[in-house]
Amino acid sequence: MPAMMPFVSVCLMLACLWQIQSSQGHPSDLHNVAYNKRVTVSSKHPHHGGSKAVNGLFDDFATTDRERSPWLRINLGRNYYIHEIEVFARRDCPHCAGKQLHNIDVKVGKTKDSMRMCGHYSASARPGGQIAIWCPYGTVGRYVQVQIVRGEASHLSVAEVIVWGKRK
Repeated sequence: MPAMMPFVSVCLMLACLWQIQSSQGHPSDLHNVAYNKRVTVSSKHPHHGGSKAVNGLFDDFATTDRERSPWLRINLGRNYYIHEIEVFARRDCPHCAGKQLHNIDVKVGKTKDSMRMCGHYSASARPGGQIAIWCPYGTVGRYVQVQIVRGEASHLSVAEVIVWGKRK
């Protein structure tokens, strides 16, 4: 029986990752099109790089350095129809969440220079909280950007960003 434990652990891990990548509570043709894609941030933090925002793990996080209007941009690699974007706050730092994920604009664009607003979240996230932004019908894009647009200089920290979309 002990020889089966690594196999069972791997199977459980794969099942969890599949659940994150597949549609849960969404139409069956939608998938997390941001999973393991390239992420650029406005400033780099040495231990919490942008790739941690799309790795399927909710117990780590990506963060920028402290600055005015910090942002995180995901390159989806191709154009997708974008339905919804979910941004998850850190849950490991109760006093950080509201300071590091607040007043955000979520934009989508076919190029980095042609981003259009999907939605704005004007409050502060609670620890482990989920911010759901639904894009207007027919939104198409290759890039998704999350940016703090109000307040004092701060870090932008996210545990995960899920982009629900489908191939164009």
